Amino acid sequence: MKDMKILFLLILALFLGIGPLVGIYTDYLWFDMIGYTSVFTTILQWKLLAIIPGFIIAFLFLYINAKFAGDSIDKILAEKNITSEKVDSQIILVAIAAVSFIFGLIFSGNWKTILLYFNSTSFGLEDPILMNDIGFYVFQLPFLHMIRGVFLGLTILSLILVLALYFYRLEPLFSSDRVEIEDSEEPYFLNQSIDLKDIMDKLPTKVLVHLSAILAFLFALIAFGFFLERYEILFSQQGVVAGAGYTDVNVSLPIFTILTVLSVLTSIALLANVKLKNIKIPVVAVALIALFIVASSFVPGVYQQFKVEPTEIQLEEPYLKYNIDYTRAAYGLSDVEERPFEANMNLTSSELEDNSEVIDNIRIWDRRALEQTYKQLQQIRTYYTFNDVDTDRYHTEDGYKQYMVSAREMDTFQMAPESKTWVNEKLVYTHGYGMVMNPVSTKTEDGRPEFVLQDIPPKGEFEVDNPRMYYGEINRNYKIVNTGRDEFDYPMQGQNAFTQYEGESGILLDSFIKQLIFAFTFSDPNFILSQYIDDESRLMYRQQIVERTQEIAPFLEYDNDPYPVIHEGQIYWIIDAYTTANKYPYSETYYGVQFNGINYISNSVKVVVDAYDGTVDFYMIEDEPVVNTYSKIFPDLFKSFDEMPEGLQEHIRYPKNLFRVQMDLYENYHMESAEEFYNKEDAWEIPREVYRGNSIEMEPYYMITKLPDNGGLEYVLLQPFTPRGRENMIAWIAARCDKPNYGQLKHYELPKGELVYGPTQIESRIDQDPDISQQLTLWGQSGSNVIRGNLLVVPIGNSILYVEPLFISAEQSEIPELRRVIASSGQRVVMGEDLKESLQMLVEGRVDREEGTYQPEITQTSQELAQQALDHYNQAQEYLKEGNWTGYGEEIDQMEDVLNQLYDLNQLSQSLDEDNSTAAE
Repeated sequence: MKDMKILFLLILALFLGIGPLVGIYTDYLWFDMIGYTSVFTTILQWKLLAIIPGFIIAFLFLYINAKFAGDSIDKILAEKNITSEKVDSQIILVAIAAVSFIFGLIFSGNWKTILLYFNSTSFGLEDPILMNDIGFYVFQLPFLHMIRGVFLGLTILSLILVLALYFYRLEPLFSSDRVEIEDSEEPYFLNQSIDLKDIMDKLPTKVLVHLSAILAFLFALIAFGFFLERYEILFSQQGVVAGAGYTDVNVSLPIFTILTVLSVLTSIALLANVKLKNIKIPVVAVALIALFIVASSFVPGVYQQFKVEPTEIQLEEPYLKYNIDYTRAAYGLSDVEERPFEANMNLTSSELEDNSEVIDNIRIWDRRALEQTYKQLQQIRTYYTFNDVDTDRYHTEDGYKQYMVSAREMDTFQMAPESKTWVNEKLVYTHGYGMVMNPVSTKTEDGRPEFVLQDIPPKGEFEVDNPRMYYGEINRNYKIVNTGRDEFDYPMQGQNAFTQYEGESGILLDSFIKQLIFAFTFSDPNFILSQYIDDESRLMYRQQIVERTQEIAPFLEYDNDPYPVIHEGQIYWIIDAYTTANKYPYSETYYGVQFNGINYISNSVKVVVDAYDGTVDFYMIEDEPVVNTYSKIFPDLFKSFDEMPEGLQEHIRYPKNLFRVQMDLYENYHMESAEEFYNKEDAWEIPREVYRGNSIEMEPYYMITKLPDNGGLEYVLLQPFTPRGRENMIAWIAARCDKPNYGQLKHYELPKGELVYGPTQIESRIDQDPDISQQLTLWGQSGSNVIRGNLLVVPIGNSILYVEPLFISAEQSEIPELRRVIASSGQRVVMGEDLKESLQMLVEGRVDREEGTYQPEITQTSQELAQQALDHYNQAQEYLKEGNWTGYGEEIDQMEDVLNQLYDLNQLSQSLDEDNSTAAE
């Protein structure tokens, strides 16, 4: 039995003792390998150091109270000549030590709060009510709440502890005051009299002093809590004001001040009562506090209803203005530049010619449909995948161009089950390979993207000297490189190419101890059993790039959409990182998918990760108080933005997730007048678009354009707006992405007295166009799915252009093909085979093909052509039932030819009608 106990203790030590130490050691190896040892040691030392004051404070606080109680009890019993069973002091010490350790862990878990307090940075802006710098609320107030909470917990525990000791050991003192009362079933004890003053008189002085001191300290902490609540009203989200409103300032704030004073007086009264021994003093004080607490729960509501609401706008106006100003400051909306945009609904050919570079960069590829196309055409093997499709831009010989980009990553989960061996998953299939790129505005004749970078090895217009990617968006399992097995590199004709890792990333497994430790860490004995692992082998883990950066700097928030960039023949990932807070006075609290419960955000850091060697660099792009505070704590973590290579600086972009947060708030906070904001007279909303038959909220989108009055081409993130409850467009906002204007927000207001079609109205016009809807219906009946891509609102000069791509994909094997592009200037809606044709039809009413002016020779009526298309469709269905795929394909091709003739006939008819109308005028 003794041996079993020893074995059990050894196992317990293995998991509870050795486990954390192993974790610290492996983390040290990982941070040392990646070059951020100072960050690791700073966090670790503060986590460990914070345990010490937490433990000491808790231990001394509890021990002194327990010791005083024990000594007092011994003296009291000795004076009364009473014997009583003693409590084992060792048990009490062990219990106190255990509780103190828990409080030490509480301190350790709040290491970030402690560090922010001691390194806080001024915001240079004060709140308008209590006149404290914003930094006090962001950095110092959480620390004060933490300290108060710790001591409050210790005080309550001490009170429970000493009461238990006094009740247990001094019970003989009051035994003479009890009588046993028996009823019909069982006895119980009842005090003969409930005279509190008599109890106070009989209570030993030492006990009274001790309990009064503890209660006095408790009420001092309660007073401190009420004092801190005065600051908390600045974050109120009740009523029409985010932050303190009229009732908060004129009722709640005085109540908390009174409660603070009463609690302090109660604390003093409890100390004084050691001499006075008048039970009425603390009872009256406690009763007053309770009365005010009850009053504070309903008085503000009553005051709000009967005093404020009848004249709410007049009373709340200054507080609404605070709310507007501080919310705009907290979310980076204070410096939005507003300008009028005189929208012209008649797009002209001269405007298209003047903005040809903008036209050449209009995105007709929807990333959601294109992702499926990439997977079908460029995935190559089942173990490769494309996590998502991003947009980026490059300076090329042909000018400033926007591209769709995606990285081909390794996904061993997609391998055949028989191939999923430990050797294959961990040693052989270790990395992704290359990228895929295509221009955003062109397509092939059969509706596929025109790749400028494709295949394995990658070929095209961009050079990728090292296409291997060990670090990406989906790789979450560890890999071991430089082993006795060659790594799979890429598939070739009839055979595979293999390689060995040549970088410095990964932890060297150059000792048996390391192999044993990582076998324990990953619960995988193959680290020590595999003959392929030697002293040159390197262990790679935390390869998922967001997880990797989060491990280094867990105090930042990271964007969930990293994007790949080619720079000097290498592939890099760029991740946007944010500093956030939830204690910014008078700022609206935001609740969203990625950011939840914040009222301050800044995209102050850009993170760059090398896809080959996993190097992570943090660049400070903004001089901002929160990141400045962290840079004091971690002086070796952040680099200046000027240190980022120029080629990478050209690819930074305004993050879409931050822009979404800002635009959600800007729906209301573009109104700077308190009265207008209160009445929501000019509230906006984000328009909706159609995708796969569903109405969804329109996403902001990147594009290369020329902003009005700003000169040349630039990369921007754009979001249109419509008035709330209406569908016409009221404004559009652009976030500038290129240096030196990075981060500037431009607000272009449309004329309020004129109709400018919104995206939903254009979608409706597309649905109502007889020619387009007829063709969409026919396509949808031929065993295919019609996918309507992103509807883009594109400012062209002083006009607005609307563009929407149409994709067709088979139901069985989805390879979306871009078949048509719909364009509209608001007045007309046209559909062409590509963007160029649609725009020519839109402004000229005709189509120029390479052979010259295109005038289709059509000798049949639209009714005859529609009947032919239906006949081909019916015959195709017959072939489909028979399993005759050749016949089916031929009939579908013929049906498509007939539909094209029908479309050309309709366009020709429309053009002739317009010419006749013009001639008649």
